[in-house]
Parts: sequence; C-alpha cells; structure tokens
Amino acid sequence: MHLPVILFCALWSAVSAENSDEYELMYVNLDNEIDNGLHPTEDPTPCDCSRENSEWDKLFIMLENSQMREGMLLQATDNVLRGELQKLRAELGRLAGSLARPCAPVAPAEARLARALDELLQASRDASRRLARLEEAGALQPQEEAGQALGAVLEELRQTQADLRAVQGWVAGRWLPAGCETAILFPMRSKKIFASVHPATPMKLEAFSACIWVKATDVLNKTVLFSYGTKRNPYEIQLYLSYQSIVLVVGGEENRLVTDTVISLGTWTHLCSTWNSEKGHVALWVNGDLVAATVDMATGHVVPEGGILQVGQEKNGCCVGGGFDETLAFSGRLTGFNIWDRVLSNEDIRKTGGAESCHIRGNVVGWAVTEIQPHGGAQYVS
Repeated sequence: MHLPVILFCALWSAVSAENSDEYELMYVNLDNEIDNGLHPTEDPTPCDCSRENSEWDKLFIMLENSQMREGMLLQATDNVLRGELQKLRAELGRLAGSLARPCAPVAPAEARLARALDELLQASRDASRRLARLEEAGALQPQEEAGQALGAVLEELRQTQADLRAVQGWVAGRWLPAGCETAILFPMRSKKIFASVHPATPMKLEAFSACIWVKATDVLNKTVLFSYGTKRNPYEIQLYLSYQSIVLVVGGEENRLVTDTVISLGTWTHLCSTWNSEKGHVALWVNGDLVAATVDMATGHVVPEGGILQVGQEKNGCCVGGGFDETLAFSGRLTGFNIWDRVLSNEDIRKTGGAESCHIRGNVVGWAVTEIQPHGGAQYVS
C-alpha cells in the first residue's frame, strides 16, 4: 500500500532537483554574458545549506519510519506465533499418535466406540492442518487477527483433549487390559457358573504370588475371585471381595489379611497377593500399590497338593456331598490369572499390571498356557 506513495515521492524529488540545477546554471550563464567573462572581485556570500525539509521530505521520512515500525512489529509477532504453534503442533502430534495405536479387535457391540475413536482422530488431524495454515499466514496477518485465530485453535484443542479423556475413560471400562487378548465372562451370579483350573505342576507351595485382573459387575459380602482347597481344608488359598474390603486367606479362614480398599465396579482392577511360610509374611497389592501387609500369618504352613483350584467360586460343604453357593459366585470378567511358587519382587509385581501384563505368565498357573475350563455359562470373550 505504501510502495506507490514512496515511489511518487522519490520521482518528485528527483524532478525538483533537476529543475533547480537547470535554473541555477542558466542564471550563471546570464551573468557571464553580461559581464563579458569578468568575475566579481568580492567573495560570494556563503549559502545556507541547512534548509528546512519540504512537506514531501517530511512525508517520505514519516512513511519510512512507519514502515520500519510495522516490519519490527510483524517480525516480533511472527516469532511469538511460531513458538506457540510449534508447541501446539507437537501436542496434537502426540494425541494423534496415541489414537493411531492399533487396538484389540472389538466385538460388534463395541463398534460405536471404534467409530467414535475414528471421528476423534480425524478431528485431531483437521486441527493439525488448520494449525499449519495458520502458521503459514501468521506473518501476513495483523497481530489482533492472528491472536483471535490462535485463541480459536487453542479452544478447539482443549475441547479435543476433553473428548479424548472421556473416550479413554469409556474404553478403560469396556476393553481388555493392555496385552490381554481374552477374558472369562461370568454373565451372572449362579451356583452353576465357574471355571476350573488344571495346573501342570503340583500345588504344593511354601510360598506363592497370585495375580489377576478383575472387572466386577456386583459385589456381595463375599464374592470369590479364586479358591484352592482340599477335602480336609477347602480354604487353603482364597482371594475374595467384600462390600468394603479385599480379603486374602491362607491355610484356613482364621488366617486372613484384610484391606479396606473398594474396587470400582465396571472398571478393570489388577490385584496381587503374596505369602511365604518361613516368616508368614503376606501382602496385598492393588494396581501396583501395596495396600496391606503383615507377618506371622500361617507361619510354617505348607499348602498341600491334590486340591481343586477354581475361578469365580469356592467348593464348600453347604450342600449334601459338597457343592456351590450362589451368594459366593462372581459376576463380571476375569483375565491375566497367574500363580508363581515364590514371592515376586515389588518391581515384578508392578510389571504384572503393566503394559504387557498378559504376556507375563506364572510357573504354576500361566494365563493362556494353563488349561482353564469354563462351566455353566461362563465363556471366553475378546
């Protein structure tokens, strides 16, 4: 916009200077002709070269200063915008990368979640493209307009992040834990629904670690996750949930470790329990955190072999000939069930609930290796 004005001013000054020189030269020539080539004897009066700038000169100087200030302002604005836009682009890239990770195959009932994730991923990519266009045009836009555009993009990014957190929470309650491909579904509480476990090695244990992923539909006063017992003692090992606690039993019901921890219904929770006979040290872990521990529990006891290991129920003496109690049955989903014949370290216990938890298997019971047979309506799901 200023370039035509500047060029006009420059041309006008040049024309004015040429005309002035011609007039001055003509005046000198006329003097020479009149005086016949004689020069004046007196010294010429010195000229005052510090003349005042003309209106055109002032206008030219003012326009030049204005253009310099505008250039400096645009450069500063461009630097700020580029830094902020690079941060936004990096964050959007991380969001898009996390959404683009391959997921486990979804069941038909979860097709809506897959579509929601696709739409959210597309929205993230659209926002990234708009950021790129804003970065290209940022140096040409006035500061106020660029600030408004950047504010709109920031607001859209906040909304995208909120949507992503909502979807992640929805996924956490419905998909399998990381690394797990299958789970056992217990569709309802029933005395006929359970799963029997058949270890390849005997269950004679002087120490053990047992870990399992749990997503419960409901919890009563005693909801059994897994149980190992013999005809002599049906309560050799038990891990069960209660209204306000998690309970581990070793060697009989009198030996119990209780933690006042409540699991969230409909959400996957990782539980681990450890015990050793030498000192009777026993501990319970929830989602990688130690929540309860004690010593001198079933000290010197040895868990005998030859018993029955079950998931989702316990076999007790409630009925003629023994049987199942419906009120003790588990309803929900279980996966990643493993038992070791030793006490795992704290770091190993945290790994069993980490990103590759279902690829870590116990040497007594190993998930997806040891035979676990569903009964009465329990079934494997993915």
